[in-house]
Amino acid sequence: MPPRFKSLTWKQTNLVVFTALFFAIAIFVVEIAIQVISTKNQLADAQQELLNSVEQTTTNAVWSLDDKLASQTLQGIIKVDNVGSAVIELDDGSMFVSTANRASNSLGAYASLSQRLFGDLKEISRPLYRPSYFEGNQRQQQLIGTLTVFYDTQKLTNKLFGQLQLGLIATLARALLLTLVLTVVFHRFLTQPIAQISEAIDKIDPDSPDENLLPMSPAHKDDELGLVTSKFNQILLQFSQTQNKLRKMATRDPLTGLPNRTLLLETLNVTIQRSRVHKRHFSLLFIDLDRFKNVNDSLGHALGDQFLARIARILERVVGDRGSVARLGGDEFVILADEIQTPAQAADFVDKLLIQLNTPVQLNEHAIHPAASIGISIYPEDGDTAEDLIRHADIAMYSAKAAGSNQWSFFKQQMTERAAVRLRTEASLHDALKNNEFLLYFQPKFDLNTHKVVDCEALIRWQKDGRLISPMSFIPVAEETGIIIPIGRWVIEQSCKVIREWQRKYNYAIPIAVNVASQQFADASLISDIKQLAIRYQINPELLEVEITETSLMNDVEQAIIKLEQLKTAGFGIAVDDFGTGYSSLSYLRHLPITTMKIDRAFVSDLPKDSAIASTILMLGQQLDFSIVAEGIENDEQLQWLKDNNCEIGQGFFFSEPLPLEEFEQQYIAANTAKILHV
Repeated sequence: MPPRFKSLTWKQTNLVVFTALFFAIAIFVVEIAIQVISTKNQLADAQQELLNSVEQTTTNAVWSLDDKLASQTLQGIIKVDNVGSAVIELDDGSMFVSTANRASNSLGAYASLSQRLFGDLKEISRPLYRPSYFEGNQRQQQLIGTLTVFYDTQKLTNKLFGQLQLGLIATLARALLLTLVLTVVFHRFLTQPIAQISEAIDKIDPDSPDENLLPMSPAHKDDELGLVTSKFNQILLQFSQTQNKLRKMATRDPLTGLPNRTLLLETLNVTIQRSRVHKRHFSLLFIDLDRFKNVNDSLGHALGDQFLARIARILERVVGDRGSVARLGGDEFVILADEIQTPAQAADFVDKLLIQLNTPVQLNEHAIHPAASIGISIYPEDGDTAEDLIRHADIAMYSAKAAGSNQWSFFKQQMTERAAVRLRTEASLHDALKNNEFLLYFQPKFDLNTHKVVDCEALIRWQKDGRLISPMSFIPVAEETGIIIPIGRWVIEQSCKVIREWQRKYNYAIPIAVNVASQQFADASLISDIKQLAIRYQINPELLEVEITETSLMNDVEQAIIKLEQLKTAGFGIAVDDFGTGYSSLSYLRHLPITTMKIDRAFVSDLPKDSAIASTILMLGQQLDFSIVAEGIENDEQLQWLKDNNCEIGQGFFFSEPLPLEEFEQQYIAANTAKILHV
């Protein structure tokens, strides 16, 4: 497991913090020692000074046994700072006078420490002698009592350490401020340039190191950091020159100039790393020329080499900027198509590639008709290493070759089958438009209160070879290939024709809702097409409703609002289909100029057991003054719940399945008496 990254700025900050704290604590300890010694000296001097000042008065009071004078003297003594009590004893040890400070006590936060520091100064005594008298020339002294003063060192200790605490806080504050300043300075002038160099190193392309030289900071161009940067850039330039020479010798096919297997593996590994980081897919094509041995045997190796070189140019031209081409050897080529991410895209690409490859190649007087077998592997489904992807594409190529000349195959057979069906479907869709194979079915929408048909939805069907093809089979292909745009325009035009025909034949028509796919809604000509068709067939815009999926609106909300405003201003109805299955924001929804919201059949099918989402949509629509349509109603319980919760309109198999035009017209338009028959 690699060591966890630790920022240099963080390390410097820690170093400065610990250093500053160490010196702050050391200074604090020294200050304590100095302050304690100074305080003790001051206290001792004050004690001696106090005794000297009261000695004479106290002596006179004891000698004359004046307890009043003695008491007054002691009262004066206990007013001195840090004095707790005072006592005068006579020479026989009996108590004469004593007094004490009522606030004095020996308890506190530093009681033990106070005893250790000032224990020897807690009390001080002085003997009292009879006033001097002289007999002859010799002085004699007579002890008459003792004055003892007791000090409250706890109070002194508290005061002392209170001052030291303030000093410690100030010292720590200065240390932290210094740390902050030094950290900013270090980061600005040292670690930030180093980090920028590190980021530049990450951007160096191994294939072109000289294109990403390290930036030179103006502040460091004349110091060690600038010197390292300059030397590193010199190394990059020299490395690039040497690498280019060696690469040409070791990584290029001498015949075609294409990358060889070595360069292919290197490029493929880089592509895998990038794709893994960005969670992307890409395709690998293994190409083997069919009947190349016949070319060599019949025309000779010289023309065979020319043929291979021409094939290489064709492959490069077809691939363009969507990937790279490599030659493994002989008649085997590989295409790394990093822009082709899906099997569908790969199938399209290979189909077009084979068309180009099959173009005759003229070599001197000989016309050669190339053919190839192609195997396809997809990252990461078919392998997450270069060797696996190449091997699996090779296996798929042999599978294609076994099927005959000019064939291609995916590594996974089911992908080949799906791609083949998709290609056939795409080709058939183009023909279906030309051959008028599409037709419209109509499903009525009922007013759930009056039981009358209020409008209907146009649904496309594909009639091919006498059978109807489900939209689920061809609509996804049409959307992927873009054919959905002309198909969608056909649906709108046919709906306009039907509305006009109903008005002409019955002098009556109901609105028709047409579905617009995401690609069609994004098409710049959609709005003008709808308006022009309505004018061409002379229909009232209110008779045509455009149904757009919630996801289509959210792809580009601002642009969607502009388009919908144009439709609404022109009078067309606008419905949001499949509401609740997307990710629309309510803040956008209230600005969208829509008239109708449709509850998706997935939520209707859960009724009445699970009604939370349907209830929310109904409430939301009522608050925003939208019409609500419930689709996919299949039983009476669902219908009753919707009616009970004030849903206005419904459609579904419970009422009617989608009907061909003639049947719908006879049942709901000609009679003009459409009602719900199941209620």
